[in-house]
Amino acid sequence: MRLLRPLHLAALTVALGAPALAGAGEVKGRVRYAGTPPPPASQPVTKDRGACGESAPDESLVVSGGGLANVVVRIVAPGAPVEPRALTLDQRGCRFVPHVQAAPAGSTVALLNGDPILHNVHGWSGVATAFNVPMPNPGQRVERPLARPGPVRVGCDVHAWMSAWILVVDTPFHAVSDAEGRFAIQGVPPGRHTAIAWHERMGERIATVVVPATGPATLELSYP
Repeated sequence: MRLLRPLHLAALTVALGAPALAGAGEVKGRVRYAGTPPPPASQPVTKDRGACGESAPDESLVVSGGGLANVVVRIVAPGAPVEPRALTLDQRGCRFVPHVQAAPAGSTVALLNGDPILHNVHGWSGVATAFNVPMPNPGQRVERPLARPGPVRVGCDVHAWMSAWILVVDTPFHAVSDAEGRFAIQGVPPGRHTAIAWHERMGERIATVVVPATGPATLELSYP
């Protein structure tokens, strides 16, 4: 099986499998962190400690049992119909929940304030502001569009340690790896496809995956 390997990217491993209960049109697998990961890090909380606590976890690199969380895996599918989605990004204990999401262009994100304090949710698409929303009220909800494909970095202008990412994609076939690095993408047409993995700190990895007419394809990805 052929792998696509840009010179600046690490190699990926792609394998095919056929568990008895899985159906056709599914790509499933795991994103692994090769080598010894750094120890979990925390960030100091510098204000509103009554609501935010004394420290906050650094969620930019989360590894458990060799699996890498918060990786968006998508299947390139030119011409495939894409339906917008409605995402939710909450603020709880001065953390964004969830930390990483993905949705097709044209989707919306509902920004929620689950804390009893002021937040100001600021999203950037590259260097341009995608949204900038003051949220002084507990329980406040504001919706904003996700118009353009690409990563949207989200922060809080009041609490500098808060961060989240939304990867806006141009394909209906995508998933985010869980705490152990596992993911599953449903409904992928049989055939040869390009798969792209994205991580907020370590960038993209590219591979070829072949989805059989029956049974799933298993895609194993590796960082760094």
